[in-house]
Amino acid sequence: MFKLAFAVTTILFFGVLNVLGLPKDKNVTISSSNQSYEFVFNAKTQQVEIKQKLITNYYCNGFREVIPITEMYNDQVSIDDVDFNVDGRRDRTIKPEYTYYKIRDVFYSDERVCYFPLALEKKGATGKVTFEETVKDPKYFTSIFFPEHYKVLHKEVTIKIPRWMKVDIKELNFAGADITKTTRYDSHNDADVITFTINNLAAEEQEDNSPGPTYVLPHLLIQCKSSSANGNQVTYFNELKDQYAWYHLITKDMGNDKAVLKAKALEIVKDKTADMDKIKAVFYWMQKNIHYLAFENGMAGFKPEKADEVLRKNYGDCKGMAHLTKELLCALGYDARLCWIGTNHIAYDYSTPSLAVDNHMICALIFKGKTYFLDATETYNGFDEYAERIQGRQVLIENGDQYILTHVPATTFAQNLDSEKRRISIAGTDIQGIAEHVWKGEEKEYMLGNLNDMQKNKSGEALDKYLSNRNSDYVISNLITSDLNDIDRDLSISYTLSFKNGVSRFGKDYYVDMDQRKELNGWNIDTAQRSNDYWFDYKMNISRQTELTVPAGYRVTSLPPNLAIQNNNYEFTIQYSKQNDKVLYKKSIVLKNTRIAKSQFALWNNDIAKLTEAYNQQLVLTAQ
Repeated sequence: MFKLAFAVTTILFFGVLNVLGLPKDKNVTISSSNQSYEFVFNAKTQQVEIKQKLITNYYCNGFREVIPITEMYNDQVSIDDVDFNVDGRRDRTIKPEYTYYKIRDVFYSDERVCYFPLALEKKGATGKVTFEETVKDPKYFTSIFFPEHYKVLHKEVTIKIPRWMKVDIKELNFAGADITKTTRYDSHNDADVITFTINNLAAEEQEDNSPGPTYVLPHLLIQCKSSSANGNQVTYFNELKDQYAWYHLITKDMGNDKAVLKAKALEIVKDKTADMDKIKAVFYWMQKNIHYLAFENGMAGFKPEKADEVLRKNYGDCKGMAHLTKELLCALGYDARLCWIGTNHIAYDYSTPSLAVDNHMICALIFKGKTYFLDATETYNGFDEYAERIQGRQVLIENGDQYILTHVPATTFAQNLDSEKRRISIAGTDIQGIAEHVWKGEEKEYMLGNLNDMQKNKSGEALDKYLSNRNSDYVISNLITSDLNDIDRDLSISYTLSFKNGVSRFGKDYYVDMDQRKELNGWNIDTAQRSNDYWFDYKMNISRQTELTVPAGYRVTSLPPNLAIQNNNYEFTIQYSKQNDKVLYKKSIVLKNTRIAKSQFALWNNDIAKLTEAYNQQLVLTAQ
């Protein structure tokens, strides 16, 4: 994760809108916001709906700014009316645009967006935006988040719940916020009216490597349990069994073309005889041949696409990929099943039945008494290796009319090995030698992902830059890599190195820096600016070993001190030792817990300072 960034950045139109809508400055504030939510019974459709009215008033504190207004909707959420004005006047030349949400011109979900610009021309200008919407099914009404893109001076959120509607509301992350709650009974409508009043609410923070919004933002988690409107008893998600029953209903009869799937499965395993080899062949074929189109937090589209359609198109979301993985394995006679899971981006688990508790689908294989989880969206993870985002998470496995609730195994840092061993010698002021590098687990996935995403004629150049730390004096030659297409094995690289002026010479002394990588060097967390905990992408297990042959006629006159920092979250160790004419340098950086809490920032920075100081020490060799 502290490697050369190979990735190519793709800027999406709507992504730009959202980024622009989250300024760090305070040029715009929301002076007031009123949101109302009311459960109503639609006599025409005989369905319970939620009517939403969202009113937002903007104020310009300084200079001109164009606010990009965006509102998402889908097949289950309609936008019934939009109204907006600036300083009390409506600009008739501006009309809201309605379009499908898309990435790279591929329409792949029923998610849509309404957008338009709202121009506040000068200091003191005001803007008002009103959306009236309908949620057509209570199952899809799952949460209300209080923060906005800008600071909110005053906000009221009102929920009107008729007594015929059973709803549980959980108040989350209220600590430290100015939020008050009142409840009254509306006897005319036989309804409870709950109002939350919020004052001086900070704008949403956009920080890299932060916990997901459900961990930090004040919000309400809504569990719509049941209704008895018009005398009709309807159960939504009263218990987990109700949520699973709905999942099972929409996935059990998919109308897949079994013949097409069987033919493809047999083609994939045609050269395999052992069961495990066949299973791995299907999994690796999925990773290599079906392109993943990521779409997080979409409220609609819980039903996977037909497996043969995913096969035909060669792409799919997580649901489609899990479905195709399952069907290919089932076609070969294996016990494969769909699984629903919430990644670590979500703070909830299945103790609250809700569509908000999961955002991902994978496949489970039950084979010889063991359950394996197959997530083909992780393109370069090996079989029975699990990404940090699903490790230890609750997972709901289909099991006919019942379900199995268990956890994805959590692995230790040992899975993600990044190991380098070097044997070097000194020639004049140059360093020469050989090196061997091995990557495992998520470190391997990171490297393989970046290398394979590049054009073949550029991946070698990028690898050279990484191995040399972008130092033109550090020349790589005789580079040999393992098969970059073989996901089932560790990634390994060996090469010859020549580091021009790699040592400093003053009089009779050589000054040798034994570590050219220095991971986490000076890697302090800005405690003044950082608002959230820091979450690393995955656990870390970095091992470095350098063996230096002391030149003839020289002796070691100064061996740098060792370093040993150990706590429950991480370990930094550096060891120097001398054996005959060899000096051995060993370093280990272990991140056992990916989450560094704000309360631990001071300790982290103090330990990083010690690590940085250790990196600044040099080995001294003196001519005899």
